[in-house]
Amino acid sequence: MILSTALVVAAAFGGNRILNTQGAGSGPVEASEATVSLASGENVVVDDAAISAQSGEGGERTVKEFTRDEQFSMFALTWYGHQDIAAFVRAENADGTWGPWYAADPLAETGPDGKTGTDLIYLEPTNKVQVSLTGVDLFSDETAPDVQLEEQPVKQAPAEQAPAPAEAAPTEQAPVEAPVEQAPAQEAPAQEAPAQAPEAGTAPEEAPAPSNGTAPLPSNYGAIRPVADVIDASEIEAVFIDGNAADGGIALASESTTYGMPDVVTRAGWGANESLRCDSPTIDNQVSAVTIHHTAGSNNYSQVEAASVVRGIYRYHASTLGWCDVGYNALVDKYGTIYEGRAGGLDKAVQGAHVGGFNQNTWGVSMIGNYDITQPSPEMIRSVGELAGWKAAISGFHPKGTDQHYAEFSFGGSKYAAGGGGTFPNINAHRDFHYNTCPGQYGYAQMDNIRDIAADKYQEIESGTGGSSPSSSAPDGSTTQSSTSSASPEPTDTGTNEPAPEPGPAPGTPTALLSSIVNGDESVLTTLVGSLAALAITAALSDGELTGGSSQVGDVELIEGLTISDLTPIISTVISLSGDSEIEQAWNRINASAGPVLGSPRGGIATTGYLGGDAPVDYALFDRGIILDSEETGTNALWGAIADAWAGQGFDLGPLGLPLNEEYAAGDLVRVDFQGGYVTYDPATNQVDIQLN
Repeated sequence: MILSTALVVAAAFGGNRILNTQGAGSGPVEASEATVSLASGENVVVDDAAISAQSGEGGERTVKEFTRDEQFSMFALTWYGHQDIAAFVRAENADGTWGPWYAADPLAETGPDGKTGTDLIYLEPTNKVQVSLTGVDLFSDETAPDVQLEEQPVKQAPAEQAPAPAEAAPTEQAPVEAPVEQAPAQEAPAQEAPAQAPEAGTAPEEAPAPSNGTAPLPSNYGAIRPVADVIDASEIEAVFIDGNAADGGIALASESTTYGMPDVVTRAGWGANESLRCDSPTIDNQVSAVTIHHTAGSNNYSQVEAASVVRGIYRYHASTLGWCDVGYNALVDKYGTIYEGRAGGLDKAVQGAHVGGFNQNTWGVSMIGNYDITQPSPEMIRSVGELAGWKAAISGFHPKGTDQHYAEFSFGGSKYAAGGGGTFPNINAHRDFHYNTCPGQYGYAQMDNIRDIAADKYQEIESGTGGSSPSSSAPDGSTTQSSTSSASPEPTDTGTNEPAPEPGPAPGTPTALLSSIVNGDESVLTTLVGSLAALAITAALSDGELTGGSSQVGDVELIEGLTISDLTPIISTVISLSGDSEIEQAWNRINASAGPVLGSPRGGIATTGYLGGDAPVDYALFDRGIILDSEETGTNALWGAIADAWAGQGFDLGPLGLPLNEEYAAGDLVRVDFQGGYVTYDPATNQVDIQLN
C-alpha cells in the first residue's frame, strides 16, 4: 500500500516537486546596514609586515580605523564615478588581535545614479576594522593630522623581504577575488612561523589575503600631502553590513517547475526581504552560457552564516549599489548548498548583473568564498556542476560546447569593447571576459571538472534519469533532499582551460627506483634524467649525504638524508618580487600572507621534466623551500618540514606527486594536499605524517 501510494504521488507531481517547504526560518530576515564617511575614521599608523608587503617597501602605513558598537560581518567602500582606488581591509578578532588583510577590489559596474564601490568583503563578525588605501587623500584638511601610532606586539618582517605588488587588473561588478581562502591559512611550522602567521586550528578558508592590487600610500606625517591624483576621503562612504545569522539560517526550497533541478534554497528560504527589489527582472530570449564566479573575503563561515552572507550580498547589490537585486542568478556555499539569487525564476532566462557587457543571455553562478589560493570543496564543485548541467539541459546548450558571445556595450575592466568578443566555452569563467582572476586560480582549475559534472547531469536529464537524490542534514537539523554529494568528484579527462589535477605516479615504483640508487645502483639515474629527484640525488650522492637508510612515515618510505636543500640551484631566469611570472607572483603572495617562510632565493627560475605527467615543471629554490609551477597542478610553494618530507619520498617522482595547494590548518595540524595523497605536520610535536590516496 505504501509503495502504491508513493507511485501515485510521484506520478501526480511528475518530478516537479523537489523539496518540502520547512516552517523554520521562513519569512524575511533583514540584513542591517550602516554607512559613514571614510573621512570620519580615525587615522592610525600601523607597522605591519603584510600591509608593508603590498608595496614592496618597509615602514609604517597610515590606515583608517572604524569602531562600531553594533557588530557587523561585511565591509565595503562606495563612491561615485570612476576612481583609481585600491583598498585592503582587516578586522579585529574577539581576542583583540587583528585578522588577515583582504583586498577589496573596485567594481567596474555603476548603478543608475553613477554609484560604484568595492567588493563586499566578508570579515566574520567584528566591531572594528582597519582600511589601507591608495588613491585616497586621508588628510583633507590643511593642518597637520592627529595620527595615532598603533603599538604592535610583535616584531615585523624586514622590509627587504616584503614583496612588491602584483599588477592590478580592472574588475567588474561581481564580487571579485582577493588572492586570498580568499586564501587558505598559510600556516608554517612553529619554528618558522612569521610574526603574524595565522593561528593553528583555524579553518583552511580563513587564511590571509595577500594583495593583488597596487600598494597603499606611504604613511603621511605632519603636513605631508599626497601628490598623486587622488580622491578626497570625504567623497567615499564606508559600508558596514551584517546578514544577521542569529536571526535565521535557511528553509528548504519549495516547488520546482522543471524536472531534474538540483535542490535549491529559494529566496524565501534564505530570508530575502523582497521590498529591497526596485524593478522587475529582465527576461532574455534564451540562456546560452553559464559564467562561474567567486565572492570575496574570509571563507570561515558556518552553514548558518552562509545564508547571512547571501543576505548581505543581496542588501549591498540591491540597495547600497542600486542594482535592484542580487547580481548572480545563483550562489553556492562550501557545503554544497545552492541558493536562488536574482528573482524571476531559476528556470527562466533572467538576466543578471555579473559579467558586464556579456550579461545578456548568460547565467551567473558564484561560489561563496575566495578560491585564488585555496581549493573549492568537492561538495561545492559537485553542486556548481549539477546546477550548470541542469540549466544547460533546460536551455538547450551542451555543457562542453562553445558559442559566440559579443559585448553589448563597453564595460570597465572588460577584455572586449562594445561589439567585441568571440568563441567561449558554454560553461565559462568570469576571467574569460574580464581582466581579473575570478573565480581564482583553484576555482579556474576546476572548470573542466565542473563541465564534466554538468555533462553528466545534462545526460541524466536528456535520458530521463535525472531525478531526486539522497537526503542530507540542514543547518537546523532538518532533512533536505540534497543533490550534492560529500564524495570528491572523480578525476576526469580534461580538455581546454586549466585541467583538474590528475592522480600522481603509482605508489611504489618511484620509491623503488630511488632506493636502488641510494643503495648503490647509480646506473638507475639514467632512467630519471630530467626530474627534480635526479638533480637532488646526484647532489646528495656527491656530498656523501645519503646513508642508504630509510624510514616509514605513514604510508610512505622516506629516504634518510634526502631533503629539499639537496636540490642544486640553477641560475637561469632572474627571480624578482616585482616580476610577473607565476612563480614570482606566488613568492609575492607567500610573503604577503605568511611572511618570509621560504627565505631568500637560491637561484633563478628553472625548468625540469616530470616523469609523472606530460608537462614540464618550472621551479625556484629558496633557503627553506621551493615554488613549483605546473600546468597540471598550478603554482604552489612548499617549505619547512612538509617540504623535507616531500623531498624524502622522492620529490616529483615519489608517490605523492606534485602539491595541489599550500599549507593550511586542519585542526591542530598543518596540511598540504598532493596528487597522490597528503602530508600533515604537528607544530606541537614536530611530527610529520604522510597518507596516500
